[in-house]
Amino acid sequence: MTTEQLILAILSSSVLGGAIGAFIAGRFNLSVKDREYENEYYKLVLAKRIAAYESIQKLVTGLKTAVLDEDKQPYHLLLSREDGLPEAHKLLYEISSQALWLSDDLFLQTRDLGRLLFGATDREGGAVVFAKKHYQKFATFREEIERVHIRDMLSLHKIRKFLKAKKVEGGFSNVRLGG
Repeated sequence: MTTEQLILAILSSSVLGGAIGAFIAGRFNLSVKDREYENEYYKLVLAKRIAAYESIQKLVTGLKTAVLDEDKQPYHLLLSREDGLPEAHKLLYEISSQALWLSDDLFLQTRDLGRLLFGATDREGGAVVFAKKHYQKFATFREEIERVHIRDMLSLHKIRKFLKAKKVEGGFSNVRLGG
C-alpha cells in the first residue's frame, strides 16, 4: 500500500466515521426534542387537570360543610346563601367546562349532581328548602365525588394513561324541569 493510498484510506474512514457520527447525533437530538415536546405537552395537560380538580375541591368543600336552619334541619353550605343556587350552578358550569380534564367517572358524578340541582325551583320555596329536602342525596353525591377525586389524585400525573382512557360520550340527554 502506498502512502497516497494510506492517506486516502484514513481520510475516507474519517469522513465515513464523521458522517455516521453526525447521523447518530442528529437522530439522538431529534429524539430528545420529541421527548421534550411531549413532556411540555404533558405538563400543559397536567396543569389543566389540576385546575379542574381545584374546582372539584370547591364543590366538595361546599357540600362537606352543613349548616342548621332554624327548624334544626341541616343543609349544605353550597346552597346556604340567597344566591346559593346560582352560585352552585356557576360552579357546576365551571366544572362542566373543564370536563375534558376530569376522569370520566368524576365528570359523570358532577353531571348527575347538576341534574339534581337543576330540579330546584322557586316553587318549592327556594334553594334552602330544596337543599334541606335533598340533604341526603347531596351528601351521597359528595361522598362519591370525594371518593373518585381521591382515587384520581393518585394517578393525576399519569397523563398518557389518562388520555388513552378518556371516552367521548355521544349524544345529549334532556333535563326535565320541576323534578
